[in-house]
Amino acid sequence: MKNRIYFGRIILFLLIGTAVFFLHDFLHSYFYMMLLWIMIILPVPDILLCLYVRHNLTVELSVSEQRTEKDTISYVNVRVANKAFFPSLHVRVNFTAENKFYNDQNNIVLTVPARIRHTEDIMLPMQLTRCGLIGYSVDKISVLDILGFFEICKKNPTYAEIAVLPSANTAVDRDMTDMNRGLTEAEETNKKGHDFSDTSDVREYIPGDKLMSIHWKLSAKRDILMVKDRVSMSDQQMVVLMDLAGTPNEVEQVIDLAYSMVRGLIADNLFVRFMWWSEGRFSFEERGLMSRNDLSDAFADVFYEKIYPDSERTKEYMRSIKPELKAYVNILAKNGEAVCEVVEQG
Repeated sequence: MKNRIYFGRIILFLLIGTAVFFLHDFLHSYFYMMLLWIMIILPVPDILLCLYVRHNLTVELSVSEQRTEKDTISYVNVRVANKAFFPSLHVRVNFTAENKFYNDQNNIVLTVPARIRHTEDIMLPMQLTRCGLIGYSVDKISVLDILGFFEICKKNPTYAEIAVLPSANTAVDRDMTDMNRGLTEAEETNKKGHDFSDTSDVREYIPGDKLMSIHWKLSAKRDILMVKDRVSMSDQQMVVLMDLAGTPNEVEQVIDLAYSMVRGLIADNLFVRFMWWSEGRFSFEERGLMSRNDLSDAFADVFYEKIYPDSERTKEYMRSIKPELKAYVNILAKNGEAVCEVVEQG
């Protein structure tokens, strides 16, 4: 988007002015004389008012929610605020939607009016068919003068983003007989904040309760010791490695399978050590997952990564960097589809 001059409209305006001049010269009419003077003077305030509106015009973006599931419709709010005491009938907004995970981008040009001292909210429905981190941005806007001679641009950086997670309704069959080979003993000392249990209620302290179960914030408010009642969870962990290698379609299938499978493991009260290879950091990222919120947070972090072509080197990195892992569940793309297999090391 650049500053533009519409020479065709200017030439047409000059031709009309020439016609008015000859009519005035032929008829000696005061009407045509006044019209001629208006046409001579009008472009000056027209350009000044256009610059005035441009200076007082802003566009902001916001999303209706920070996270959603794919195959749903999400709304982006485009707020056009005109603080000037003059309208613009033609404001052009350069809108970009980008899936940062897959590096896909679409550009849309919106044309909206800007009324006097008014804020206009435009809700854009967006069909989200792929997972990823969707970033919406507006880098420039432009204002057209009333006569349509000039389009003047203005930088207007604004940004909003939404994480698109896999659908929670997708279910997969899990062969736990085979997957149990990926279970290892959970080392609680290596995972601060995880005691492999889930909170079911809060009650008053009873002598003999563990100090680690005390709810300190609630105790301070009530001026009496309160402890968290816990439901015991598994003392084992399932190590799951999600491989982000492959084409965008293959990786999308891997993400769907991994999300559904890990969600099922969490529902079975199993602690999941979720891992993926980060090309940017050149290391394995790990998350300890004990709840659906943990799962959503982990996948939202995944979408800041980039996909890569070779899945074999992920296994090589795992053997060299994580040799202590005797076995893990690997979710990857093979022959154009997502599969789940248990990899035993050493």
